[in-house]
Amino acid sequence: MSQTVKLLLVDDEPLALRRIRSFGLAAHGFEIVGEAENGVQALQYVERLKPDIVITDIGMPVMDGLELLQQIQQQPSPPKVVLLTCYEDFGKVQRALRFGAGDYLTKVMLSEEEFVGVLQRTAASIRKEHMENELLVRVLLQELLLSPSEQVLMNLKQAGFAHDIYAITLIRTARRMQEEWMEELADAGRSENQRSYILIRVTPDIWCFYCYSIAREGDTSFYSWYNSTCSRIGDWLRNNGGMEDYAIGASGVYRRLSDLPGAYQQGLALCDAGFYADPGEMIRKEERIEFAAFPPERFRIILAAITSTVGCKDGEELAAQIQAWSDLIGTVFYPAPSQVRQMALAILSQLESFEWEHQEEAGMNKLLARFKQTVDSTLHASILIREMRGLASVLMKRQPNASGSMRKEIKEATRWIAVDFAHIDLTETAKRVNLSPSWFAALFRMETGKSFHDYVQEVRLNQAKELLRGSDLKVYEIAEQVGIPNSRYFSRLFSEFTSSTPLDYRKNERVNRADDRAENTLNRKERRGIQ
Repeated sequence: MSQTVKLLLVDDEPLALRRIRSFGLAAHGFEIVGEAENGVQALQYVERLKPDIVITDIGMPVMDGLELLQQIQQQPSPPKVVLLTCYEDFGKVQRALRFGAGDYLTKVMLSEEEFVGVLQRTAASIRKEHMENELLVRVLLQELLLSPSEQVLMNLKQAGFAHDIYAITLIRTARRMQEEWMEELADAGRSENQRSYILIRVTPDIWCFYCYSIAREGDTSFYSWYNSTCSRIGDWLRNNGGMEDYAIGASGVYRRLSDLPGAYQQGLALCDAGFYADPGEMIRKEERIEFAAFPPERFRIILAAITSTVGCKDGEELAAQIQAWSDLIGTVFYPAPSQVRQMALAILSQLESFEWEHQEEAGMNKLLARFKQTVDSTLHASILIREMRGLASVLMKRQPNASGSMRKEIKEATRWIAVDFAHIDLTETAKRVNLSPSWFAALFRMETGKSFHDYVQEVRLNQAKELLRGSDLKVYEIAEQVGIPNSRYFSRLFSEFTSSTPLDYRKNERVNRADDRAENTLNRKERRGIQ
């Protein structure tokens, strides 16, 4: 209920209506929204105007006050009814109170003070009921969102919860939002005429704003109001919520309560779709980003390079490799949040074995724990990448050992090869490291002991070995993936590199794995026999 209490006056005596109108009701928070001269007309106004209190005479033509009261009480969320009578007919009054009347007044010598006093008591009763009902509705809505059922829908309808048009806004936070903050937000401009919203805490990190209209004859400007409400929510969170990592998903407009669980799922999907948006940016259905997987074989090569560098204790090189991976996220590739988290945790697992100086170890353990927490909870790629780069800056302070004395241009080139081996060429790589092709080719051979072409070819063939071992891709598909599209040429190169054809290599590797598994099983059985 809004702060202004809406009144419907019902009386067939114009003088009685005029007298009530003369009272200073507005100063006490009451507004007369309609007048009717009989019960039939009053029922139409109740349906259309949604008054909070109906003040009705008992004796009227067509339909009297008692029958009107009975008709009103059959509605899902009936207004309170205060009765007016011209005589001390306590029999009718008592009957009316049994039917559910909130209070009664006698017309004779009716004073403004007495009239306002009865209205204020009735309004207080309404507010108490609304608070209790809203608490019940919140619980039922939470249940409907998490565990939809026909019974919950029925319970909501019995609680008078039904709207012709609604939409929801979901707020998902990386850390638990303080409840008092959200309640403060909910109280900031909650109602506007016949529109309002209810705040529902769905889970510790998900809040739902259920925005609705009670207009009976259509609400053509509801979507505009809903958009402005969403903007106000976003502004409040940015300025007052003390939150950085949160996502907002704004659903479409719905008209059936049974569609609410689907609207909730849409809101969750929109929050996920905001992974590559700026933190706090509101995501709507038409703004969703389609995720595309990071190529698994490409990440395997990156991770293998990181693993090798960890073994060499080369912090500077390790930092550069992490930076190279992070530069691909949200620019070249837009993998789903779950895949980004899996890749980040895989990198983290390698960093945990990095050898630190004794005095650095405790601080680094805390940093790695913080990074893991960010990976697990963050809702935005930009925050994860920022933390990843912060980790890389710490690694930069670690000096390489004697084996890490390679020129930085060649190091950068090998990183690019590891990431883009299928498409890379000498000229483009030289341009990336700001060297002429001829000078770059000479430096590369001098630093690696191999020509650029041979080095790239070796990376491609090693990756082909990984794909033959770990996938069911056809030979020509693997040839294309590693950057040697001519499958015959690929097969010849592979045979020279491994002394085995691609198909024989796959077959032998699978036989060896099967033999290893059998031997391990036998060893386990033998150990059990000894025990």
